[in-house]
Amino acid sequence: MSRILLAIDFEIEARLLEGIIAAGHDIVDRVSGGLAAATALERLRPEFVLLQGAPETLTPRSFAACARFGARCIVVISSDLERRNAEAFSVTEMVDATANWSEIEELLTSGGGDVSRDVPTGPIPQQSLSFARPPAEGVLAAEGALPEPAGRERPPLDAPTRSARRRADRARRGADTRSAARSRSLPVPLRRTRPDGRGMLLAVWGPHGAPGASTVAAAVASSAANAGQRVLLIDADTFGGSLAPMLGITDEAPGFAAACRLAGAARLTLGELERISVSRSFGRGDLRVLTGIANPARWPELSRDRVLTVLEKCREVADFVVVDVGFSLESDDEIASDAFSPRRSAATLATLTVADRVLAVADGQAVGLQRFLRARANLVEVVGETPTDVIVNRVRADAVGLGAAGQIKHVLSRFAGIEASAFIPLDQAACDRALLAGEPVTYASPRSVFARAIGAYVSDTLLTATSTAGAQESTQQKNPGSAVFRRFWRGLGELQAQNS
Repeated sequence: MSRILLAIDFEIEARLLEGIIAAGHDIVDRVSGGLAAATALERLRPEFVLLQGAPETLTPRSFAACARFGARCIVVISSDLERRNAEAFSVTEMVDATANWSEIEELLTSGGGDVSRDVPTGPIPQQSLSFARPPAEGVLAAEGALPEPAGRERPPLDAPTRSARRRADRARRGADTRSAARSRSLPVPLRRTRPDGRGMLLAVWGPHGAPGASTVAAAVASSAANAGQRVLLIDADTFGGSLAPMLGITDEAPGFAAACRLAGAARLTLGELERISVSRSFGRGDLRVLTGIANPARWPELSRDRVLTVLEKCREVADFVVVDVGFSLESDDEIASDAFSPRRSAATLATLTVADRVLAVADGQAVGLQRFLRARANLVEVVGETPTDVIVNRVRADAVGLGAAGQIKHVLSRFAGIEASAFIPLDQAACDRALLAGEPVTYASPRSVFARAIGAYVSDTLLTATSTAGAQESTQQKNPGSAVFRRFWRGLGELQAQNS
């Protein structure tokens, strides 16, 4: 059994995946692009790398990383351009993209080149030589490359200058600060904290038109994590995930798709789930994230059975599993001739059917409310008797009129007979600040009206429904005035929503 890193196209990977698993190999990661491949090589140190010959994947950086970290590189060729690119790097081991895994397995067992040769170790330089800063004149003069300027005495080598001492002190302080920050942000192992061992599954849904469901999902998850809960945030939107860039996660490997692949191969364990999830620390709480698919064409990986298996496993490691699902609730494709083909809305429908609570996000303007009321009829058919909380986002007087929250409440009551659980005023400055920092709004702008409204909903609705009496007593003992201040801020937020 070998440890293999895959950096090939999705279609080729899907065709070879069954053969790799049948041969007993361990896929350490699946990445896309040369930079991600080089980073994964440095971090995981695989034995073999299947590298796509495309210029954006087979780069000087990724090819050098294979030699630097002792990984045997096999380049997959699917076009003449990729073949010319591989020949430019003098690649010795190439396979055609149409080859099956048995042919690649023969190449792996043949020995190939000697990967145990003496190669440099250490991190790959982040800056190419062509863009490197030229050395100072003093350094060149010390090395004899430049003559020493007339009238200037060279200081002794063992006596650093004042500016050098200041730079060394700043570097030492910066290293201490970064070390302390890393020690605080080390990923905390997921563990089971509920008595029954199953966390609450929250599905965050919104109709088409981008009502801000992803922003609300990230804010709800961050607020629950800041309250001391173990929270796992999942991006299950099959039309293109947005939680990763919203939270400043630059890893290109989709965690939720990787979890679904492991579930399909019956290899999803708690350890694997912890490995592929990304740990983010916001305030006092730690939040784990399973990023979504950046390429919408990868939606067939999120089949219904796989999604249900992943969600059930996630319940075992978190108190709250917050899932951001897609807008589409269509199931008409089931009447197609192929009854066993994957469905694009399978991830959304599967999550909604097993969710403990559904957070339905509506845009607080005329067009957004109309879309929500029309799509809500399909939502009710899917979720049935599951408790559904309506969250009206972007409430503003400019789009609705004076007393915007009151008018929206009247519309929901008259045309749907429902009441909203929370009204989130529009705070564009806070949302922009959070997006720029790569953080949830509740952490980037904790005093904004958006953060206060989300915090009040989480503390009064979600945590109240799941917290035990002992946890409530300990919270009151630690902070006896928290309930008073929470009521104050909730009342202030409702007043601002009414006036806006």
